[in-house]
Amino acid sequence: MNSFLRQITKELYQKYQSNLSNCILVFPNRRAGLFFSKYLNEIVEKEMWSPKIFTINEFFRSLSDLQIEDNLGLLFRLYKIYIRNMKVAESFDDFYYWGEMLLGDFDDLDKYRVHAEHLFRNLAEEKEIDDLFDYLSEEQIEAIQSFWSAFRPEKYSDHQKEFVRLWDNLFSIYTEFKKELESESLAYEGMASRKLVDQLETGEKVIEAERIIFIGFNALNRCEIDLFTALKNKDKADFYWDYDEIYLLNPYHEAGLFMRENIKRFPSPKTAVSYRNINDNKTKVEFVALTSEVGQAKYAHTVVAEFCKDSDVALEETAIVLADEELLLPVLHSIPKLVDKVNVTMGYPAKNTPVASLLRLVIDLQKSARKNGKNFEFSHKQVLALLNHQYLHAVNPDLAHQLTQDILTTNKIRVSQNLFVEDEVLKKLFTPVSSVKQFAIYLLELLQNVYKRLESESEEKSLVDKIEQEYIYHLFLAIKRLKSLLVQHKIDVKQDTFYRILEKMIQSLSIPFEGEPLAGLQVMGILETRLLDFKKIVVLSMNEGKLPKTGAANSFIPYHLRKGFGMPTIDHQDAIFAYYFYRLIQRAEDIKLLYSTQSDGMRTGEMSRFLYQLKYESDFKIKESTPGYDISIKEIKPISIIKNERILTRLNEYCGKAFRSFSPSALNTYMNCSLSFYFKYIAGLKEPDMVLEEIDPPTFGNLFHYSLEQLYLPYQGKMIATADLENIRKDEALIECILKDAFRKNYFHISQDQVIQISGRNLLIFDILKKYIHRVLKIDQEFAPFKIVALEGKYNIQIPIDSNGERIVNISGLIDRIDQRNGTIRILDYKTGKANLVFKDIASLFEKEGKNRNKAAFQTLLYCLFYEGNFGNAMPISPGIYSLKEFFSSNFNCVLAQKEGRSKPILVDDYQSYKKEFINGLEELLTEIFNPEIPFSQVENADICRTCPYAEICHR
Repeated sequence: MNSFLRQITKELYQKYQSNLSNCILVFPNRRAGLFFSKYLNEIVEKEMWSPKIFTINEFFRSLSDLQIEDNLGLLFRLYKIYIRNMKVAESFDDFYYWGEMLLGDFDDLDKYRVHAEHLFRNLAEEKEIDDLFDYLSEEQIEAIQSFWSAFRPEKYSDHQKEFVRLWDNLFSIYTEFKKELESESLAYEGMASRKLVDQLETGEKVIEAERIIFIGFNALNRCEIDLFTALKNKDKADFYWDYDEIYLLNPYHEAGLFMRENIKRFPSPKTAVSYRNINDNKTKVEFVALTSEVGQAKYAHTVVAEFCKDSDVALEETAIVLADEELLLPVLHSIPKLVDKVNVTMGYPAKNTPVASLLRLVIDLQKSARKNGKNFEFSHKQVLALLNHQYLHAVNPDLAHQLTQDILTTNKIRVSQNLFVEDEVLKKLFTPVSSVKQFAIYLLELLQNVYKRLESESEEKSLVDKIEQEYIYHLFLAIKRLKSLLVQHKIDVKQDTFYRILEKMIQSLSIPFEGEPLAGLQVMGILETRLLDFKKIVVLSMNEGKLPKTGAANSFIPYHLRKGFGMPTIDHQDAIFAYYFYRLIQRAEDIKLLYSTQSDGMRTGEMSRFLYQLKYESDFKIKESTPGYDISIKEIKPISIIKNERILTRLNEYCGKAFRSFSPSALNTYMNCSLSFYFKYIAGLKEPDMVLEEIDPPTFGNLFHYSLEQLYLPYQGKMIATADLENIRKDEALIECILKDAFRKNYFHISQDQVIQISGRNLLIFDILKKYIHRVLKIDQEFAPFKIVALEGKYNIQIPIDSNGERIVNISGLIDRIDQRNGTIRILDYKTGKANLVFKDIASLFEKEGKNRNKAAFQTLLYCLFYEGNFGNAMPISPGIYSLKEFFSSNFNCVLAQKEGRSKPILVDDYQSYKKEFINGLEELLTEIFNPEIPFSQVENADICRTCPYAEICHR
C-alpha cells in the first residue's frame, strides 16, 4: 500500500527540493502534518529546513490580528449582552446551554459569510423576501420562503411569539457581541476567519509565502473557499485532493458531494497518485455483528491479535477506529499484551475521571453541611464516600480507615468537622464554604494538595500517578479559569449555580492523551483518520446513528433558513461522514467493520447505511459473521464443605477448656442451614459495617433489652411489689433517661459524657419503646409480687457427645430475665420480633429446615438447661416468652405450651418432663455438627435464603 500522503510528500519534494522550506503546507488536522514530516524525513537527501506546517485553523490564526478567546470567556461576555438586549433576569446557569447554541450559530454565520442583518430579519412578507435576496439562488429563496410562510403576525402561536421575540433581538446581540470582542482584540474562530478574508479581498492583508499547498480537504466553509479563491487567483496556492473515483464520478454518491465541487473550483496539479483504489484493490472486508457495545471492544482484541501475526505489516499501519468514542476505555483494556506501543489520538472525557467524581462528592458534601452549635456537621454518606475515594484514601490511608471505622461503629449519621483536625488536607476539605469565591479557592487548594500527595519517588507508581495528575491539572486549570472570569466580568452567581456551571464544564471538557503518534497501534476517532491510510483497520460502532451521526447540532437558526443562506445542515453532516468513511477504507487491505445488534433506549441495533451501500453497491466480496458466545445458564452446582483437618481443628475450639462456645442462635442457624452456620461461625465471614440511619430490628431489640435491664437492676435479688412497678411506670423522667442511655450505648456507641440527639424516625422509635416498656410494667404488675433472680446473665453449660465423654461441647448464652414466683422459677426471653409460644413436640424443635420449627421455644428450653446447670433444680422451672407482638392482647400469657393437632395446649409449668428428650435431641445435633463424615451443605428450602446474608455466595 502506497499511502496518499506518502505519495504527495514524494511528489512535492521532487518538485520543490530544498525550496519546499519556503512553502506553507496546510492540512485538515495536525496528525496529517506529523506524518508528512516523517515521510519527508525519510526521503530528503541533504539537510534542509522543514516547511511551515499548519492545520487550517492554525493557518487562519497565524494570519489574524485577533486572539481566539476560549468558549467560557465568550459565554460570559455573550451572557451580559443577551440579558441587556432581551431584558430578562435569566441566571447564567440557565443561559449556559442557550449560550453555547448562540456561539455555534454566530460561528457558522461568520464562517459562511452570511449577511447577518438579512438572516435575522423577520420576513413575514413574501414580497420583502423577493426584493431583499436577489443575490441568492431560486432554490435558496424558496427555502427561506418555506420557513417564513408559516409565520403570520395575526396567527402567531405562543412558541412562535417567543421565537420572533428572540429572533428580533439576535442581530443586535450579534453586532454588539462582535463589537465588544473586537475592542479587546478578541474573537471566536468564525469571526477571526471572516475578518481575515475581508482583509485579503480589500488588500489590507497580504500573505507572504512563495507557495501555499492545501492537502486533503473536503467540506469547505465560505471563508475557506474565498481564501482558496483569493490565493488561486494570485497563483500562490496548489490544491491536492484525496478521493476515489467510485464516489467522485457517481453524481448521486453523498461521499463525493463536496469533492466534485472542490475539484471544479480548485483543480489539482498533475499528479501520479491513483484515484482508482476501491475497485482495483483486492480488499478483504468483513461485517461482524456483535450483541453489545462493549462486546465489540472485546472482539477487537481478537482481531488485533490476528493482525499482529502478519509480520509484513508494521504496527503503525494498523488502526482501531471508534465511531463511538465512549468505547475508548473498553478498547484500551482489550488491547492484546503483545502490542507494546499504543498511540491514542483522542481526548478522554473529563467527566469519567476520578478527579471529576471527587469534585462531585465535594459538592454533595458542601450541600450536606449543617451548623450545630459552633461547629458544622456533614452527612455520613458524603463523608464515607470521600474517605473511601481513591485520592483521599491515598492522602492518609491510616487516618481514612480509622475515621471510617469510627463513623461506622459509633453510627454517626451526622459527622462533625472536628473529627478531621489531625490532617491538614482533610481539615480543609471538611470545612464549609459560604461564597462562590471561597468555594473556588477551596477547590483549587484541594486539587493542589491531592496533586502533591500523589507525587511519588517510586518509578512504577509515578507512571500511574502521572495520568492521574494530568487529570487533576486540567480540572485545576478549568476551575481557575472559571474563577477569574467570574471576577473579571463581575457576574454574581449563587453557589448552586456555580456547582451546575462547574458540572457543565466537566461534561464538556476533554483531556488529551499524549503519546508517540508515529509508532505503535493507532487508536483514533473517525475525524482523526483524515488523510491517513492504514493497511489493516478495525472500525467499531458501525451502527446507524453512530456513523453517520444522526441529528443536527442544536441551533437557533431553523433548517430552512440555514439551507437558504448556505449554512451547514444535517445533509452536509451526512455527506461529510460518508466521505470520512469511504476515504478511510479506499486503500486498506483488510477491514473489519463491527456493529452492535443491541436494541434498547436510543439504540436501534441497525447497521449503518454505509454497510448497506458496500453490500449492495460495491464490488467488494464481503464476508458477514456473527461470533457466537456460550451464554447458556449453567446449572449451579450445590456448595458442600467437607470437614477437613483445618475445619475440625476450628470446631475443637468449641470444646472442653477452649475459649469458644456455641450460642443458641448458632445452633438455630445450623438447623436452618448448615452452610450458613459454616460461613458465620467457622469461616468467620462478617457482614460489612454500615451506618444505620434508621434503627433496624436487631438494634431495636438491643435497646429494649438494655432498657428493661436498667429499670429492674435496682431490684435484682429482691422482691418487687405491684406498688414498685407502678412507681417505675409513673416515673417518665427515669424511663426517658434510661432510654437515652440505651441509644447512647447501643446505637450511637458513644461514652456517657457525650450528648446525643434523637431525631427523625428515631424519635418515633423512642416513643414506641416507651409504650412497650409501659406495657411490660403493666403486665408485671399483674404477676407481682415476684423476686428478680438475675438480669441479662451469661451462663455456660457443657454437653458431652462421645460415649467415653472425651469430647465436651461448650454452649453459652444470655438469659434476659430469671424471676421467682409462687415457688416456680421463670426463665423469660424477650422477643421483639415474631415468636410463637406453642410447639408441637420436642422432636419438632430439632427438625432441619422445618418451616414451622419453633426457634424461640428451642432457645428458651435451652435457657432452662442453662439455669439448671448453674443453679440446680430445687424448684420447678417454667420457660416463658415476652413477645412484643402479643403484649397488647387481653389474655396474654408468657408460658410456653405444647399442642399436638387439635388437642388442648399443655402449659410447660416445669421443663423437667421435657428435659431428657430435649438433651437427647441436643446431643444428636452436636454429634452431627462434629461428625467429619457430614459436610456443611446448602439448605434445600430456598425460602430460607431470602434473608440470608450469604445468599449471593450460594447464587440463590
